[in-house]
Amino acid sequence: MRVLHPIRPEEKLVSRGRYRYLIDGEPTGDLESWQITRLPNGDEFVRADLDGRESSGASLITHLLRREDGRPAVLRLRFEHEDVKAVAQYTFDEASVQVARTAEGEQRCVETVDIATGYVVDYHTMISQDYVWRGYEGVEGYSQMVPLFSPDLWVEKSQVLHGRALRFEVQPLPPTLCVVPAGAFAGAQHYRVRFEDGVEAEAWYDSRGVPLRWQFPARGYDFVLDEYQAQP
Repeated sequence: MRVLHPIRPEEKLVSRGRYRYLIDGEPTGDLESWQITRLPNGDEFVRADLDGRESSGASLITHLLRREDGRPAVLRLRFEHEDVKAVAQYTFDEASVQVARTAEGEQRCVETVDIATGYVVDYHTMISQDYVWRGYEGVEGYSQMVPLFSPDLWVEKSQVLHGRALRFEVQPLPPTLCVVPAGAFAGAQHYRVRFEDGVEAEAWYDSRGVPLRWQFPARGYDFVLDEYQAQP
């Protein structure tokens, strides 16, 4: 697993695993390895390596510092695809995100993205898709609109890793059995998600909140947990 910053001696492993990316039930070749570690003060590092160099051609390595209360503090990432090579750091404040980004051949850019309070963050790895349950604060059974910050990947080179303030709708569904290659998870948290462009997805999580599966029925996309180890 590639990382931006190696594990320090004071970090303790919480969980780790791997996701497999599918289209119409067939593996794309893209694999995501991830691990979560905890510091003595309760803060956590979430590292992920989305490796599609031999398939889609995309490579995304991420490093998130998450506070003890679950709020994101700082995100660093490195993205490569075809002629694009870019790095960025995002510092999360209550109602804004400070962005510092650089793409190879482009000038360094520092900017601020304003966003509604209570926002969550999607940085394109499967392990980051826990933003769904983290953002939901509604009444069980009822949908809720949640503000979302997300870095841009698939844009022109000068705008790569710029961030956008978005919104999504989340509706909790009854807990269910979720079977993935990593195992069978009874009572999995289950949600329906609708994005601003109308695309819908379904998401399942284990009792720790780790994403088990994300499925986009209309597009044939399916992301499943294929290896998993969690500390007691």
